[in-house]
Amino acid sequence: MLQYLMGMPFFRDLSLWPFFAAAIGNGYFIVIATTILTLVLIGVCMLAKYTPNLVNDLENGANSELPPLGLKLWVALILGFPVFFDAGPLWFVFWWFIVFWGYLNIFEKRIVYVFTALIFMSSPLAHVGAGFLTYADNNLNREIFTINHAIGSERDEAAVESWIQAHPADPDPLNTKAVWDMERGGHAAAVALLRRNLDLAPNNGRYYNHLGVALASLGKSDESIKAFQNASTLEPGSIVYLFNLSRIYQSTFNFYEADRSIGRASALDPDEVRHLLDRDAKRKDGKRYIIEQVPLREQIGRQMKPGPQLKQAADSLWDLAFGLVDRSRSVYIGLTLALLLFLLGHIPEEKFTKRCNRCGKYYYAGSTSASGYPMCLQCLWIETKPKKQMNTVLTSKAEDIRSYRVKIAKQATKLEFVLPGMGSFHVNKTMKALSRLALFSAALVLILTGGSFISSFIPSDFDYAIVVRLAGAVLAGLLYWRIYKTPPLKLGV
Repeated sequence: MLQYLMGMPFFRDLSLWPFFAAAIGNGYFIVIATTILTLVLIGVCMLAKYTPNLVNDLENGANSELPPLGLKLWVALILGFPVFFDAGPLWFVFWWFIVFWGYLNIFEKRIVYVFTALIFMSSPLAHVGAGFLTYADNNLNREIFTINHAIGSERDEAAVESWIQAHPADPDPLNTKAVWDMERGGHAAAVALLRRNLDLAPNNGRYYNHLGVALASLGKSDESIKAFQNASTLEPGSIVYLFNLSRIYQSTFNFYEADRSIGRASALDPDEVRHLLDRDAKRKDGKRYIIEQVPLREQIGRQMKPGPQLKQAADSLWDLAFGLVDRSRSVYIGLTLALLLFLLGHIPEEKFTKRCNRCGKYYYAGSTSASGYPMCLQCLWIETKPKKQMNTVLTSKAEDIRSYRVKIAKQATKLEFVLPGMGSFHVNKTMKALSRLALFSAALVLILTGGSFISSFIPSDFDYAIVVRLAGAVLAGLLYWRIYKTPPLKLGV
Protein backbone atom coordinates (compact mmCIF):
# COMPACT_ATOMS: atom_id res chain seq x y z
CA MET A 1 0.00 0.00 0.00
CA LEU A 2 2.81 2.42 0.92
CA GLN A 3 4.60 1.71 -2.36
CA TYR A 4 1.37 2.37 -4.27
CA LEU A 5 0.94 5.73 -2.53
CA MET A 6 4.54 6.66 -3.23
CA GLY A 7 3.90 6.02 -6.92
CA MET A 8 1.06 8.53 -7.14
CA PRO A 9 1.90 11.87 -8.82
CA PHE A 10 0.99 13.79 -5.65
CA PHE A 11 3.61 11.97 -3.64
CA ARG A 12 6.18 11.84 -6.43
CA ASP A 13 6.01 15.61 -6.72
CA LEU A 14 6.29 16.12 -2.96
CA SER A 15 5.69 19.84 -3.44
CA LEU A 16 3.37 19.63 -0.43
CA TRP A 17 5.69 17.45 1.62
CA PRO A 18 6.22 19.95 4.49
CA PHE A 19 2.44 20.20 5.00
CA PHE A 20 2.03 16.45 4.61
CA ALA A 21 4.83 15.73 7.10
CA ALA A 22 3.34 18.22 9.56
CA ALA A 23 -0.09 16.56 9.22
CA ILE A 24 1.35 13.07 9.83
CA GLY A 25 3.37 14.38 12.78
CA ASN A 26 0.37 16.09 14.35
CA GLY A 27 -1.70 12.94 13.92
CA TYR A 28 1.07 10.91 15.53
CA PHE A 29 1.26 13.24 18.52
CA ILE A 30 -2.53 13.24 18.91
CA VAL A 31 -2.44 9.44 19.19
CA ILE A 32 0.52 9.50 21.62
CA ALA A 33 -0.98 12.26 23.78
CA THR A 34 -4.34 10.46 23.82
CA THR A 35 -2.67 7.20 24.87
CA ILE A 36 -0.70 8.86 27.68
CA LEU A 37 -3.74 10.77 28.96
CA THR A 38 -5.87 7.61 28.79
CA LEU A 39 -3.31 5.70 30.87
CA VAL A 40 -3.18 8.50 33.44
CA LEU A 41 -6.99 8.55 33.68
CA ILE A 42 -7.05 4.76 34.01
CA GLY A 43 -4.67 5.18 36.94
CA VAL A 44 -7.02 7.77 38.47
CA CYS A 45 -9.96 5.36 38.05
CA MET A 46 -7.99 2.57 39.73
CA LEU A 47 -7.18 5.02 42.52
CA ALA A 48 -10.87 5.81 43.09
CA LYS A 49 -11.92 2.18 42.81
CA TYR A 50 -9.33 0.38 44.91
CA THR A 51 -8.22 2.89 47.55
CA PRO A 52 -11.00 1.61 49.91
CA ASN A 53 -9.58 -1.92 49.49
CA LEU A 54 -6.11 -0.68 50.40
CA VAL A 55 -7.48 1.22 53.41
CA ASN A 56 -9.30 -1.91 54.57
CA ASP A 57 -6.15 -4.04 54.28
CA LEU A 58 -3.99 -1.51 56.14
CA GLU A 59 -6.58 -1.23 58.89
CA ASN A 60 -6.74 -5.01 59.28
CA GLY A 61 -2.94 -5.27 59.15
CA ALA A 62 -2.65 -2.74 61.97
CA ASN A 63 -5.37 -4.52 63.98
CA SER A 64 -7.44 -1.30 63.90
CA GLU A 65 -4.88 0.38 66.17
CA LEU A 66 -4.09 3.25 63.79
CA PRO A 67 -6.20 6.41 64.26
CA PRO A 68 -8.28 7.42 61.19
CA LEU A 69 -6.03 10.40 60.45
CA GLY A 70 -2.88 8.29 60.69
CA LEU A 71 -4.41 5.69 58.35
CA LYS A 72 -5.27 8.36 55.80
CA LEU A 73 -1.76 9.76 55.97
CA TRP A 74 -0.25 6.32 55.41
CA VAL A 75 -2.48 5.76 52.37
CA ALA A 76 -1.60 9.21 50.99
CA LEU A 77 2.11 8.49 51.51
CA ILE A 78 1.92 5.14 49.74
CA LEU A 79 -0.09 6.39 46.75
CA GLY A 80 1.81 9.67 46.40
CA PHE A 81 5.28 8.15 46.79
CA PRO A 82 6.51 9.17 43.26
CA VAL A 83 5.94 12.84 44.12
CA PHE A 84 9.20 12.79 46.10
CA PHE A 85 11.13 12.21 42.85
CA ASP A 86 11.42 14.06 39.56
CA ALA A 87 8.87 11.69 38.05
CA GLY A 88 6.59 12.17 35.08
CA PRO A 89 2.88 11.29 35.12
CA LEU A 90 3.40 7.75 33.86
CA TRP A 91 5.57 6.93 36.87
CA PHE A 92 2.48 7.52 39.04
CA VAL A 93 0.52 5.12 36.82
CA PHE A 94 3.42 2.65 37.03
CA TRP A 95 3.39 2.85 40.86
CA TRP A 96 -0.40 2.63 41.23
CA PHE A 97 -0.55 -0.46 39.02
CA ILE A 98 2.01 -2.13 41.31
CA VAL A 99 0.21 -1.10 44.53
CA PHE A 100 -3.21 -2.21 43.26
CA TRP A 101 -2.07 -5.29 41.32
CA GLY A 102 -3.55 -7.77 43.79
CA TYR A 103 -6.96 -6.06 43.57
CA LEU A 104 -7.28 -5.81 39.78
CA ASN A 105 -9.58 -8.11 37.86
CA ILE A 106 -8.32 -10.07 34.88
CA PHE A 107 -9.32 -7.46 32.29
CA GLU A 108 -7.68 -4.63 34.21
CA LYS A 109 -4.50 -6.69 34.47
CA ARG A 110 -4.45 -6.91 30.67
CA ILE A 111 -4.32 -3.12 30.55
CA VAL A 112 -1.22 -3.29 32.75
CA TYR A 113 0.34 -5.76 30.30
CA VAL A 114 -0.29 -3.29 27.45
CA PHE A 115 1.22 -0.52 29.59
CA THR A 116 4.32 -2.69 30.12
CA ALA A 117 4.61 -3.26 26.36
CA LEU A 118 4.37 0.50 25.75
CA ILE A 119 7.23 1.08 28.20
CA PHE A 120 9.36 -1.33 26.17
CA MET A 121 8.54 0.63 22.99
CA SER A 122 8.67 4.09 24.57
CA SER A 123 12.20 4.92 23.40
CA PRO A 124 11.56 4.30 19.65
CA LEU A 125 8.15 5.99 19.96
CA ALA A 126 9.86 9.10 21.34
CA HIS A 127 12.47 8.85 18.60
CA VAL A 128 9.80 8.88 15.86
CA GLY A 129 8.06 11.82 17.53
CA ALA A 130 11.34 13.71 17.64
CA GLY A 131 11.82 12.98 13.95
CA PHE A 132 8.59 14.82 13.18
CA LEU A 133 9.44 17.67 15.53
CA THR A 134 12.89 18.30 14.07
CA TYR A 135 12.26 17.30 10.46
CA ALA A 136 12.94 20.83 9.17
CA ASP A 137 16.27 21.16 10.99
CA ASN A 138 17.59 17.64 11.35
CA ASN A 139 20.07 16.26 8.77
CA LEU A 140 19.62 19.16 6.33
CA ASN A 141 16.03 18.20 5.45
CA ARG A 142 14.78 21.74 4.91
CA GLU A 143 17.68 22.77 2.68
CA ILE A 144 17.42 19.60 0.59
CA PHE A 145 13.71 20.23 0.08
CA THR A 146 13.99 23.91 -0.84
CA ILE A 147 16.88 23.41 -3.28
CA ASN A 148 15.22 20.42 -4.95
CA HIS A 149 12.10 22.53 -5.47
CA ALA A 150 14.00 25.57 -6.77
CA ILE A 151 12.99 27.77 -3.84
CA GLY A 152 16.34 27.64 -2.05
CA SER A 153 18.46 30.64 -1.14
CA GLU A 154 22.18 31.29 -1.00
CA ARG A 155 21.96 30.62 2.70
CA ASP A 156 20.60 27.14 1.96
CA GLU A 157 23.45 26.55 -0.49
CA ALA A 158 25.98 27.61 2.13
CA ALA A 159 24.40 25.20 4.64
CA VAL A 160 24.64 22.36 2.12
CA GLU A 161 28.29 23.12 1.34
CA SER A 162 29.12 23.27 5.04
CA TRP A 163 27.36 19.94 5.59
CA ILE A 164 29.27 18.33 2.71
CA GLN A 165 32.56 19.37 4.25
CA ALA A 166 31.55 18.03 7.67
CA HIS A 167 29.90 14.85 6.32
CA PRO A 168 31.74 13.83 3.12
CA ALA A 169 30.22 10.33 3.17
CA ASP A 170 26.60 11.58 3.04
CA PRO A 171 25.52 11.31 -0.63
CA ASP A 172 22.18 13.18 -0.66
CA PRO A 173 23.63 16.65 0.07
CA LEU A 174 26.10 16.06 -2.79
CA ASN A 175 23.16 15.34 -5.06
CA THR A 176 21.36 18.43 -3.79
CA LYS A 177 24.38 20.61 -4.52
CA ALA A 178 24.62 19.08 -8.00
CA VAL A 179 20.95 19.91 -8.65
CA TRP A 180 21.58 23.47 -7.48
CA ASP A 181 24.59 23.75 -9.83
CA MET A 182 22.58 22.40 -12.76
CA GLU A 183 19.82 24.95 -12.15
CA ARG A 184 22.46 27.71 -12.50
CA GLY A 185 24.21 26.16 -15.49
CA GLY A 186 27.15 24.63 -13.63
CA HIS A 187 26.84 21.22 -15.29
CA ALA A 188 30.55 20.39 -15.18
CA ALA A 189 30.63 20.92 -11.40
CA ALA A 190 27.45 18.84 -11.11
CA VAL A 191 29.07 15.95 -13.00
CA ALA A 192 32.02 15.95 -10.58
CA LEU A 193 29.69 15.94 -7.56
CA LEU A 194 27.50 13.18 -9.00
CA ARG A 195 30.50 10.98 -9.74
CA ARG A 196 31.48 11.34 -6.07
CA ASN A 197 27.90 10.44 -5.24
CA LEU A 198 28.04 7.23 -7.23
CA ASP A 199 31.29 6.24 -5.52
CA LEU A 200 29.37 6.42 -2.23
CA ALA A 201 26.12 4.88 -3.53
CA PRO A 202 26.80 2.97 -6.76
CA ASN A 203 23.33 1.39 -6.84
CA ASN A 204 21.28 4.57 -6.72
CA GLY A 205 19.33 5.08 -9.94
CA ARG A 206 18.42 8.67 -9.08
CA TYR A 207 22.07 9.72 -9.01
CA TYR A 208 22.70 8.05 -12.39
CA ASN A 209 19.65 9.87 -13.78
CA HIS A 210 20.96 13.25 -12.65
CA LEU A 211 24.41 12.41 -14.00
CA GLY A 212 22.76 11.69 -17.36
CA VAL A 213 20.98 15.06 -17.29
CA ALA A 214 24.22 16.91 -16.52
CA LEU A 215 26.17 15.04 -19.23
CA ALA A 216 23.43 15.66 -21.79
CA SER A 217 23.63 19.39 -21.03
CA LEU A 218 27.37 19.24 -21.70
CA GLY A 219 26.75 17.56 -25.06
CA LYS A 220 28.22 14.22 -23.96
CA SER A 221 25.39 12.15 -25.43
CA ASP A 222 27.07 8.73 -25.34
CA GLU A 223 27.99 9.05 -21.66
CA SER A 224 24.53 10.44 -20.93
CA ILE A 225 22.84 7.47 -22.62
CA LYS A 226 24.96 5.08 -20.58
CA ALA A 227 24.04 6.89 -17.34
CA PHE A 228 20.31 6.75 -18.15
CA GLN A 229 20.61 3.06 -19.08
CA ASN A 230 22.33 2.35 -15.75
CA ALA A 231 19.52 4.15 -13.92
CA SER A 232 16.87 2.16 -15.78
CA THR A 233 18.70 -1.12 -15.14
CA LEU A 234 18.88 -0.41 -11.41
CA GLU A 235 15.19 0.58 -11.25
CA PRO A 236 13.38 -1.01 -14.21
CA GLY A 237 10.01 0.15 -12.90
CA SER A 238 10.84 3.84 -13.20
CA ILE A 239 9.08 5.76 -15.99
CA VAL A 240 11.28 8.82 -15.46
CA TYR A 241 14.51 7.09 -16.47
CA LEU A 242 12.98 5.60 -19.62
CA PHE A 243 11.47 8.97 -20.52
CA ASN A 244 14.82 10.75 -20.13
CA LEU A 245 16.47 7.99 -22.16
CA SER A 246 13.97 8.56 -24.96
CA ARG A 247 14.71 12.31 -24.92
CA ILE A 248 18.46 11.82 -25.28
CA TYR A 249 17.93 9.31 -28.08
CA GLN A 250 15.63 11.79 -29.81
CA SER A 251 18.22 14.56 -29.49
CA THR A 252 20.74 12.32 -31.29
CA PHE A 253 18.12 11.48 -33.95
CA ASN A 254 17.96 7.84 -32.91
CA PHE A 255 14.16 7.78 -33.24
CA TYR A 256 13.91 3.99 -33.17
CA GLU A 257 15.46 3.74 -29.69
CA ALA A 258 13.51 6.82 -28.57
CA ASP A 259 10.19 5.20 -29.56
CA ARG A 260 11.31 1.91 -28.01
CA SER A 261 12.06 3.61 -24.68
CA ILE A 262 8.71 5.43 -24.70
CA GLY A 263 6.98 2.14 -25.48
CA ARG A 264 8.62 0.47 -22.48
CA ALA A 265 7.53 3.39 -20.28
CA SER A 266 3.97 3.28 -21.65
CA ALA A 267 3.74 -0.39 -20.78
CA LEU A 268 4.31 0.62 -17.15
CA ASP A 269 1.93 3.61 -16.95
CA PRO A 270 0.47 4.96 -20.22
CA ASP A 271 -1.43 7.84 -18.58
CA GLU A 272 1.65 9.21 -16.84
CA VAL A 273 3.73 8.90 -20.02
CA ARG A 274 1.10 10.83 -21.94
CA HIS A 275 1.18 13.53 -19.26
CA LEU A 276 4.99 13.76 -19.51
CA LEU A 277 4.91 13.96 -23.32
CA ASP A 278 2.27 16.70 -23.26
CA ARG A 279 4.30 18.66 -20.71
CA ASP A 280 7.44 18.21 -22.82
CA ALA A 281 5.66 19.53 -25.91
CA LYS A 282 4.57 22.69 -24.05
CA ARG A 283 7.98 23.46 -22.53
CA LYS A 284 9.71 26.57 -23.84
CA ASP A 285 12.62 26.70 -21.42
CA GLY A 286 14.57 23.91 -23.12
CA LYS A 287 14.54 21.70 -20.02
CA ARG A 288 13.55 18.37 -21.52
CA TYR A 289 14.93 16.11 -18.81
CA ILE A 290 13.26 15.27 -15.52
CA ILE A 291 15.24 15.90 -12.35
CA GLU A 292 13.82 13.77 -9.55
CA GLN A 293 12.90 14.95 -6.09
CA VAL A 294 14.05 13.02 -3.03
CA PRO A 295 11.70 10.00 -2.71
CA LEU A 296 9.26 9.92 0.20
CA ARG A 297 10.90 6.92 1.84
CA GLU A 298 14.27 8.69 1.79
CA GLN A 299 12.72 11.88 3.15
CA ILE A 300 11.35 9.89 6.08
CA GLY A 301 14.66 8.07 6.47
CA ARG A 302 16.55 11.36 6.80
CA GLN A 303 13.92 12.65 9.21
CA MET A 304 14.36 9.68 11.49
CA LYS A 305 18.15 9.44 11.13
CA PRO A 306 19.77 9.87 14.57
CA GLY A 307 21.44 13.19 15.24
CA PRO A 308 22.12 15.59 18.13
CA GLN A 309 18.92 17.61 17.61
CA LEU A 310 16.77 14.52 17.24
CA LYS A 311 18.28 12.91 20.35
CA GLN A 312 17.69 16.03 22.41
CA ALA A 313 14.06 16.26 21.25
CA ALA A 314 13.47 12.54 21.86
CA ASP A 315 14.91 12.79 25.38
CA SER A 316 12.68 15.80 26.11
CA LEU A 317 9.57 13.98 24.89
CA TRP A 318 10.42 10.94 27.00
CA ASP A 319 11.05 13.12 30.06
CA LEU A 320 7.61 14.74 29.70
CA ALA A 321 5.95 11.34 30.11
CA PHE A 322 8.41 9.56 32.42
CA GLY A 323 11.38 11.59 33.58
CA LEU A 324 13.52 10.36 36.48
CA VAL A 325 15.77 8.09 34.37
CA ASP A 326 17.38 8.26 30.95
CA ARG A 327 15.41 7.24 27.85
CA SER A 328 17.98 4.61 26.95
CA ARG A 329 16.95 2.65 30.04
CA SER A 330 13.29 2.30 29.06
CA VAL A 331 13.76 -1.40 28.26
CA TYR A 332 15.11 -1.99 31.77
CA ILE A 333 12.11 -0.17 33.26
CA GLY A 334 9.81 -2.46 31.28
CA LEU A 335 11.73 -5.51 32.46
CA THR A 336 11.54 -4.29 36.06
CA LEU A 337 7.77 -3.85 35.84
CA ALA A 338 7.37 -7.28 34.24
CA LEU A 339 9.47 -8.84 37.02
CA LEU A 340 7.49 -7.05 39.74
CA LEU A 341 4.20 -8.22 38.22
CA PHE A 342 5.55 -11.77 38.08
CA LEU A 343 6.52 -11.65 41.76
CA LEU A 344 3.22 -10.03 42.81
CA GLY A 345 1.37 -12.77 40.95
CA HIS A 346 2.81 -15.31 43.41
CA ILE A 347 1.29 -13.59 46.45
CA PRO A 348 -1.83 -15.57 47.50
CA GLU A 349 -5.11 -13.95 46.47
CA GLU A 350 -6.48 -14.14 50.01
CA LYS A 351 -3.89 -11.58 51.10
CA PHE A 352 -5.79 -8.86 49.24
CA THR A 353 -9.26 -7.54 49.96
CA LYS A 354 -11.74 -8.19 47.19
CA ARG A 355 -15.09 -6.53 46.66
CA CYS A 356 -17.83 -8.89 45.54
CA ASN A 357 -19.18 -7.95 42.11
CA ARG A 358 -22.65 -9.18 43.15
CA CYS A 359 -23.33 -7.92 46.70
CA GLY A 360 -20.53 -5.34 47.16
CA LYS A 361 -19.15 -6.81 50.39
CA TYR A 362 -15.43 -7.07 51.09
CA TYR A 363 -14.00 -10.55 51.45
CA TYR A 364 -10.73 -12.46 51.57
CA ALA A 365 -11.94 -15.98 50.82
CA GLY A 366 -13.96 -16.22 47.63
CA SER A 367 -13.81 -17.02 43.95
CA THR A 368 -14.43 -15.47 40.56
CA SER A 369 -17.51 -15.54 38.39
CA ALA A 370 -17.63 -17.10 34.93
CA SER A 371 -16.84 -13.63 33.54
CA GLY A 372 -13.69 -13.37 35.65
CA TYR A 373 -14.96 -10.86 38.24
CA PRO A 374 -14.59 -11.30 42.05
CA MET A 375 -17.41 -13.04 43.91
CA CYS A 376 -17.74 -13.89 47.61
CA LEU A 377 -18.51 -17.45 48.68
CA GLN A 378 -22.13 -16.65 49.60
CA CYS A 379 -22.88 -15.18 46.18
CA LEU A 380 -21.05 -18.08 44.54
CA TRP A 381 -23.23 -20.47 46.53
CA ILE A 382 -26.40 -18.69 45.42
CA GLU A 383 -25.14 -18.74 41.85
CA THR A 384 -24.75 -22.52 41.91
CA LYS A 385 -27.97 -23.37 43.81
CA PRO A 386 -31.18 -24.17 41.91
CA LYS A 387 -33.95 -21.62 42.50
CA LYS A 388 -36.27 -24.26 44.01
CA GLN A 389 -33.77 -24.71 46.87
CA MET A 390 -33.93 -21.04 47.85
CA ASN A 391 -34.75 -20.67 51.51
CA THR A 392 -35.23 -17.65 53.75
CA VAL A 393 -31.49 -17.05 54.19
CA LEU A 394 -30.84 -17.15 50.46
CA THR A 395 -33.82 -14.90 49.79
CA SER A 396 -32.41 -12.36 52.23
CA LYS A 397 -29.03 -12.51 50.52
CA ALA A 398 -30.70 -12.02 47.15
CA GLU A 399 -32.36 -8.89 48.51
CA ASP A 400 -28.97 -7.60 49.61
CA ILE A 401 -27.69 -8.14 46.07
CA ARG A 402 -30.62 -6.24 44.57
CA SER A 403 -30.18 -3.36 47.02
CA TYR A 404 -26.48 -3.17 46.26
CA ARG A 405 -27.10 -3.09 42.52
CA VAL A 406 -29.55 -0.21 42.90
CA LYS A 407 -27.03 1.69 45.00
CA ILE A 408 -24.00 0.96 42.79
CA ALA A 409 -25.94 1.79 39.61
CA LYS A 410 -26.71 5.32 40.87
CA GLN A 411 -23.16 5.77 42.15
CA ALA A 412 -21.64 4.58 38.88
CA THR A 413 -23.79 6.97 36.85
CA LYS A 414 -22.63 9.93 38.94
CA LEU A 415 -18.99 8.87 38.59
CA GLU A 416 -19.47 8.44 34.83
CA PHE A 417 -20.56 12.03 34.48
CA VAL A 418 -17.58 13.21 36.57
CA LEU A 419 -15.15 11.28 34.38
CA PRO A 420 -16.41 9.16 31.46
CA GLY A 421 -15.28 5.60 32.14
CA MET A 422 -14.81 5.90 35.91
CA GLY A 423 -18.29 4.62 36.69
CA SER A 424 -17.87 1.76 34.23
CA PHE A 425 -14.61 0.75 35.92
CA HIS A 426 -16.42 0.91 39.26
CA VAL A 427 -18.96 -1.72 38.17
CA ASN A 428 -16.40 -3.85 36.29
CA LYS A 429 -17.49 -2.84 32.78
CA THR A 430 -13.87 -2.69 31.74
CA MET A 431 -14.14 -2.53 27.95
CA LYS A 432 -16.84 0.13 28.09
CA ALA A 433 -14.71 2.10 30.55
CA LEU A 434 -11.62 1.83 28.37
CA SER A 435 -13.39 2.99 25.20
CA ARG A 436 -15.02 5.95 26.97
CA LEU A 437 -11.78 7.04 28.60
CA ALA A 438 -9.98 6.86 25.25
CA LEU A 439 -12.66 8.94 23.51
CA PHE A 440 -12.71 11.47 26.34
CA SER A 441 -8.91 11.72 26.24
CA ALA A 442 -8.96 12.25 22.48
CA ALA A 443 -11.60 14.98 22.84
CA LEU A 444 -9.53 16.74 25.52
CA VAL A 445 -6.36 16.57 23.41
CA LEU A 446 -8.16 18.03 20.39
CA ILE A 447 -9.76 20.82 22.43
CA LEU A 448 -6.62 21.81 24.33
CA THR A 449 -4.09 21.58 21.48
CA GLY A 450 -6.17 22.24 18.38
CA GLY A 451 -4.26 19.35 16.82
CA SER A 452 -1.17 21.57 16.46
CA PHE A 453 2.00 20.07 17.89
CA ILE A 454 4.28 20.91 14.97
CA SER A 455 3.92 23.21 11.97
CA SER A 456 5.17 23.22 8.41
CA PHE A 457 8.36 25.16 7.73
CA ILE A 458 6.58 26.62 4.68
CA PRO A 459 4.07 29.21 5.98
CA SER A 460 0.39 28.63 5.36
CA ASP A 461 -2.60 30.91 5.90
CA PHE A 462 -4.89 27.96 6.61
CA ASP A 463 -5.65 27.61 10.34
CA TYR A 464 -7.38 24.36 11.17
CA ALA A 465 -7.06 24.66 14.98
CA ILE A 466 -10.61 26.02 15.37
CA VAL A 467 -12.04 23.17 13.30
CA VAL A 468 -10.09 20.58 15.33
CA ARG A 469 -11.18 22.10 18.65
CA LEU A 470 -14.78 22.13 17.46
CA ALA A 471 -14.46 18.46 16.48
CA GLY A 472 -13.13 17.69 19.98
CA ALA A 473 -16.06 19.53 21.60
CA VAL A 474 -18.55 17.63 19.40
CA LEU A 475 -16.85 14.33 20.33
CA ALA A 476 -17.08 15.17 24.05
CA GLY A 477 -20.73 16.18 23.68
CA LEU A 478 -21.62 12.95 21.86
CA LEU A 479 -19.80 10.96 24.54
CA TYR A 480 -21.79 12.55 27.36
CA TRP A 481 -25.00 12.07 25.41
CA ARG A 482 -24.09 8.39 25.09
CA ILE A 483 -23.45 8.21 28.83
CA TYR A 484 -26.87 9.72 29.47
CA LYS A 485 -28.56 7.22 27.16
CA THR A 486 -26.61 4.14 28.31
CA PRO A 487 -25.43 4.38 31.93
CA PRO A 488 -22.75 1.94 33.13
CA LEU A 489 -25.23 -0.31 34.96
CA LYS A 490 -28.95 -0.40 34.28
CA LEU A 491 -31.35 -1.01 37.14
CA GLY A 492 -32.98 -4.40 37.07
CA VAL A 493 -30.21 -6.00 35.03
